[in-house]
Amino acid sequence: MKYKLRLFSLGMLFFVSAAQADLRPLAADRPDATESPQTVDKGHWQIETTILGFAQDKQSGVTFRSFEAFNTNLKYGLTDSVDIHFVMTPYVKEEVEQNGVMTSQSSYSDLEVRSKINLWGNDGGDSAMALLPYLKLPAGKLSNDKVKGGLIITFGTDLAGFGVGIQAQLDSVYNKTKDEMDFSGSYTAVLGYDLAEKVGGYMEYVGEFDVEGDYFPYASFGATYQMNANQQWDIGSKAALNDEGQDFEVFFGLTQRY
Repeated sequence: MKYKLRLFSLGMLFFVSAAQADLRPLAADRPDATESPQTVDKGHWQIETTILGFAQDKQSGVTFRSFEAFNTNLKYGLTDSVDIHFVMTPYVKEEVEQNGVMTSQSSYSDLEVRSKINLWGNDGGDSAMALLPYLKLPAGKLSNDKVKGGLIITFGTDLAGFGVGIQAQLDSVYNKTKDEMDFSGSYTAVLGYDLAEKVGGYMEYVGEFDVEGDYFPYASFGATYQMNANQQWDIGSKAALNDEGQDFEVFFGLTQRY
């Protein structure tokens, strides 16, 4: 019986290894803000999570801080070119400090459901492009109890040995001042490069527009370490380029494919 079990185990190991060999190269939507145009392989799961994240902003003598743990994007490949994502953070803490007095509250985040639809370049080529429609459903004490939706368009290509990505996003969000739904948006441009065999880095520009039409520019930097074909660790940061934006954000996380 033990001999048969060993044969079965070796057979399963060979089957899994052969199946993994047929997978596309690992493509993650993190740590930069620019989404990858590639989808998760059909029938496979992929978990992308911010293990810990911290952000701070100071405006008019008031300091805002936020902490998050395990902000997770759970993906599943529905077809060869379409996958579905479920995004949620189980723990978020927000702090406000003014005149030496601090108040805080913590909860879990809203739930975001979205899909990535690859238009071309999923299996290689000079470029790739995808659409990502999404819907955010209110949940937790930190929510504004409003449904939010939008569309992301992302494009990637190679240029002189560098990976280049650009993205545009349009959001339908709640405007508290007008008490009605309104539009905000953003665009990004990222340059990725190999630092070593398993280590990569990126530089990114992020421009955001709020419902009032105000513009907030950011610079983002980070690095990745690909442990193996199905696992990648990362660290990233984001800093405001004007006084009105959120001062800075730092985070580190993991991508794992099954």
